[in-house]
Amino acid sequence: MRLLVVIPAYNEATRIAAGLSRIQSALVGQDALVVVSDNGSTDDTRQRVEGCGVSYVHLVDYPDKGLAIHCAWRHLAEKSDVLAYCDADMAADPEALLRGLALIRLGQADAVVGSRWHPGSQVIGRGTGRSLISSILSFFWRRLPGSTLSDPGCGLKLIRTASFTKLNMPERGGFAFGGEVMVRLQRAGGRVVEIPVTWTDDRARRLRLGKAAWDYAKAWWRLFLRLA
Repeated sequence: MRLLVVIPAYNEATRIAAGLSRIQSALVGQDALVVVSDNGSTDDTRQRVEGCGVSYVHLVDYPDKGLAIHCAWRHLAEKSDVLAYCDADMAADPEALLRGLALIRLGQADAVVGSRWHPGSQVIGRGTGRSLISSILSFFWRRLPGSTLSDPGCGLKLIRTASFTKLNMPERGGFAFGGEVMVRLQRAGGRVVEIPVTWTDDRARRLRLGKAAWDYAKAWWRLFLRLA
C-alpha cells in the first residue's frame, strides 16, 4: 500500500530539516510519498525543504493548516492507498505511522489516530496549560454523537484513501480538520482505531492557542448540530 504523508509547515525553518530526517528514517523500505505543505511561511522554510536532500519530498503552498492537509490529500489521492499527516515538530514519534499503516493494511481499521490519552502513550514535557486544553478537547469531543475520539488535537492521523474519498468532505481549513474527518468517518460506519504514541513537547513551538481553540469550537458545534 502506498502511503502519502503530509507535513503542514508554518515558519519551520529551524526544525523542518530535522523533522524530515526523522520521518525519512521511519519510512525506510516503505512505498511512501512525503509532501510538505507550506502554510504561508515568511522565513526560510521553503529553502530548507528544497535543500534537505530527501528525494521524495514534494513542496506545495496553502495558507491554512487544515486546508493544506485537505488539498494535498484530495489532489494526490489517486497516487496513494493511505493518507496521513504529522506535525513538522514530530512531537508524535513518526514510528507510529508504521503501526497505523499496519492496522489499515490488515483490515483492522479504516483510520488510525494517535492519542496522548491512550494508556500506552508516553507524554514527555507537556506543560500544565497544554494538558488542560487537551483534556477539555478530549472531554467535549468524546461526547459528540457517534464519536469516541479522545485526542482530536494529536498531530498524527492516517486514513484509508477510499474511506476519505467516500466522505466527500467539504473544503475545510483550520486546526480541527483531522478531528472532524475522524468523527465524520465514525458516523459513516468507518472503524477508527486509536493507538499509543510517544509524544515529546517542543517548548519552542509557537502554537496559536486562541486560533486553535476557536477552530475546534467551531468544528465541535458544526458536528454537534450535524451541519455540513
